[in-house]
Amino acid sequence: MARSLPLLDAAQRRAFDSPPAFTLAQRQLFFSLPEWAEPLLRAMSAAHMRGGFLLQLGYFKASGRFFAVERFTAADRAYVQQPYRLGPMDWSGYDNKASFRHRPVLLHHFGVAPFEQVQPGVLRQVTHFARQQMNPVAVFRTAADYLRSHRWEVPTYATLAGLVTDAFRAVEQQLTTQLASLLTPELRQQLDALFTTAEEAPAHSHRPYRLTTLKRSLELMRPAAIRANIQDYIVLHALFTHVHPVVQALELSEELVRYYARYVERAQVFQVQQQADKKYLMVLCFVVYQFYQLGDLLTETLLQAVQTHRNAAQRETQERVYRQQQDTAGQLRQVLDGVVGHGEALTQVEAVAFSFARTNAEKVAALLAWLQTPDVAAFAQLRQTAQQLRKGGGGSPTGPYYQVVEERSRALQRRLGDILRLVAYEGRPDSPLAQALTQYRNRAGNPGSQPPATFLKAAERAALHEADSAVSLYKALLAGHVADHLKAGKLNLVHSLSYRPFDTYLLDAATWAAQREELLFQTNLLELREPGPFLDALQAKLATAFARTFERLNAGTNPAVRQRADGRPRFLTPARPADEDAPPPRPLFPGPGVISLHEVLHTVNAQCRFTDCLEHWNPRHRPPRPADRVFFAGVMAYGCNLGLTRMAHATKHVAQSTLENTVNWYFSLDNLRRANDAVIALTGKLPVSRLFQRAPGQTHTSSDGQKYHVAVDSIHATYSYKYFGQNKGLVSYGFLDDRHRLFYSTTFTSSDREAPYMVDGLLHNDVVESTIHSTDTHGFTEVNFAVTYLIQVAFAPRIQSFQDQQLYAFAGMDVPDLAAYALRLGKPLDRGLIEAQWETILRLIVSLKQKHVTASTVLKRLNSYSQHHPLYLALRELGRAVRTEFLLRYMDDQDLRKRIDDQLDKLESTHQFARAVFYGQNGQFRYAGKEEQQLADACKRLVQNVIVCWNCLYLNQQLFQAPPVERQALADAIARMSPVSWQHINLQGEFDFSDEALTDALRFDLGALLTVEWEVPEG
Repeated sequence: MARSLPLLDAAQRRAFDSPPAFTLAQRQLFFSLPEWAEPLLRAMSAAHMRGGFLLQLGYFKASGRFFAVERFTAADRAYVQQPYRLGPMDWSGYDNKASFRHRPVLLHHFGVAPFEQVQPGVLRQVTHFARQQMNPVAVFRTAADYLRSHRWEVPTYATLAGLVTDAFRAVEQQLTTQLASLLTPELRQQLDALFTTAEEAPAHSHRPYRLTTLKRSLELMRPAAIRANIQDYIVLHALFTHVHPVVQALELSEELVRYYARYVERAQVFQVQQQADKKYLMVLCFVVYQFYQLGDLLTETLLQAVQTHRNAAQRETQERVYRQQQDTAGQLRQVLDGVVGHGEALTQVEAVAFSFARTNAEKVAALLAWLQTPDVAAFAQLRQTAQQLRKGGGGSPTGPYYQVVEERSRALQRRLGDILRLVAYEGRPDSPLAQALTQYRNRAGNPGSQPPATFLKAAERAALHEADSAVSLYKALLAGHVADHLKAGKLNLVHSLSYRPFDTYLLDAATWAAQREELLFQTNLLELREPGPFLDALQAKLATAFARTFERLNAGTNPAVRQRADGRPRFLTPARPADEDAPPPRPLFPGPGVISLHEVLHTVNAQCRFTDCLEHWNPRHRPPRPADRVFFAGVMAYGCNLGLTRMAHATKHVAQSTLENTVNWYFSLDNLRRANDAVIALTGKLPVSRLFQRAPGQTHTSSDGQKYHVAVDSIHATYSYKYFGQNKGLVSYGFLDDRHRLFYSTTFTSSDREAPYMVDGLLHNDVVESTIHSTDTHGFTEVNFAVTYLIQVAFAPRIQSFQDQQLYAFAGMDVPDLAAYALRLGKPLDRGLIEAQWETILRLIVSLKQKHVTASTVLKRLNSYSQHHPLYLALRELGRAVRTEFLLRYMDDQDLRKRIDDQLDKLESTHQFARAVFYGQNGQFRYAGKEEQQLADACKRLVQNVIVCWNCLYLNQQLFQAPPVERQALADAIARMSPVSWQHINLQGEFDFSDEALTDALRFDLGALLTVEWEVPEG
């Protein structure tokens, strides 16, 4: 094995060990001399020593690092010679030995610890990182950031890479040694069996390895797919019970388990077998991770099947009620007429019974005679008619709903029966539903004649009593309550990625208690250390907003306010005035379809090397890297929705096997996000991109969802009649900044709310740092207001009918009279509730900022608890204060409303752009799996960002080539347009109708073909 892992390629290593590239303004800043350095510089007699000292000081001030003398740039050398009058000099005199003498001086005065002094502590921390995440490149970058944040010297690439290598070797050696002592012969035999086939014969396409079959999670809703997943879950559960204690003893992090598990998913079985003793560690991680994933998949199956079942039952109930209203009108009239007639007859009978003129014998005779009349016989027959009406729902406030649920129960049981029986959902011990579910599992799915029903509603119990098949109805109702409790957080799946109890997603409580101050420092949250000052500042800010807004309303100095008839204010947002003096727009891009998409990808890649971000899944053993054209083909296959097979067939010089292998090993969500980051970082460096910002000094971002049809059966797509009619679809949720950079996106089902995903984009990108973020109403919740405020991002949504929102104030605040404007004030905010949950709030925010968990995962679980979780209540209370302060500013500032509208309009304009890029397969997703859906979405975003970047490069070049006197006019024209333009890009390739293209065309001899006979003549 090489001395160190190949963490960076040659170009990246040179960049890491080279000084930063400065602009003129940056040189003036970093090469300025501090007061303490002036006497040191005067004491140096040799010009080359003074020059070398100035360069090292400037480089260290900018990067916290020292660089080899031969890396000093000529431009920087020339710059320091002029202001410090060094004159001509021989730079060769400033060698590494001289540089080494300046190093301790600079370290001392800048307060940075030398690396050799902190190396043991760095090794311990890097070893900790290595145990947390098994991607060495990520550990290398994290280690460099960790050194800078602690004001410790960052060494050369070779030194730091050697340290990371030593850490990984130590971790793997430790894990291998521990595992060897923990693996029993029985468990080793079980794991070895995964490398065999079911028939103990050589594997082939129709006889796969057992390990291969466990990779096949079918993310579909078909009963056959669910049964296959159930069978895999049974196998994995049996393995998990033996494997889980070993994994716990090894103290493997979730990221490490995920890394090895995903490696096994991607690799061929023989590649895993070649890993010697490490193969057992890999398979252990695979079993655990796949068991978690499959449990989540079955849970999603349950939730979606129950919702589909309910929707279908409600539709059928409405249809039956309508038909019954038509079909049973005559029967209902017959029953009513019979009741009325029978009532009249009873009146006559009553008159006979109470008559003093008749004897008892005469009364009995009269009664018997009446009972034998045809009217009584007809009335007796009405009983059957009334029972039919009642059974059909005529006598029930819910109609025939439970009857329909009962009838459709068998179809639901075919999907969910085994899930309820096998997946161990857990709740509170005193929960009636948890007890009923335990009994259901213990009885192998047979509820028995007297199943526990205390968890059912009164109407459900009544329907159960009257049902023809009580067992069928009970199972359907049980599945519905399990789904509701899972959504509400009252039931959890302990061994899960998405359905665990909420507290398990946060940083460990012991870690938080021991490292609280350090974690707050790392996440730049020290100002939140105590709730008192933070809430005092928020309360003062809220009071100021109340005072200013209503002062202007009362004085009539808010020009964008009109009074409605009911007294409520109407807030106007005027359109941006047209610039009448502006010249007519002129075309700034080439003609339609002139530039091929391949050329665009190649040009942008030459400037920022985004393909270098697509790293092999196993960076420790890198095979020969594919050519850039293979990566371009993969990006276009997913990003333009063409598919790998179609792309390979339509592409020269890229074999299908090469394309599929490249996508398998190099295309991951993390890699594609880094590739997108590389492109948008280049766009942000271009001066022309600043022309599109409406408020310099701020970074205004926005997010919104775009609906897409899903053309295949997928559990990750749901029905939405409004958007998809009778079909299913998903949402691509994208983020855009004010420079038109699409910096984040994800996908989820169309039934999910957008709000929990909003914080993801703000925290899970490394380029765009939002200062203000806008969404439409779908992205707004009070919890989002609280979380964004705590991560120091101003949340500014466009809320529909915002003046109808309730306003809030802290107790004791001086609040103006809102009744005059028909605005509502809620009850006083409970500051004590926020303070009581402050430590948990900080744990949550630190967990999010450290990317310990995604915001969508934790906020969906938190929101599901609703009114019952104290953290939710505290965040809601804090969010109400932040929302009120924003609404008051939103009412008062029409420019703020206009900026929000403009930013959201920018984002909505990209939807058509996305449709144009994602043109293949009629713009419909044809991937059932969540990962492939997100890969396609990330590649689509990459293609869009590359086109925007190319456009900015093109516009910047036009500015550069324009005469100086014309540049301002050209810059003004560019500022009025958008770089989101694609008409000049040929997205769909071109057809070659030249004669040369027909040189190798097949030729047919029609005369000869017409004489072909295939029947054998007789005789």
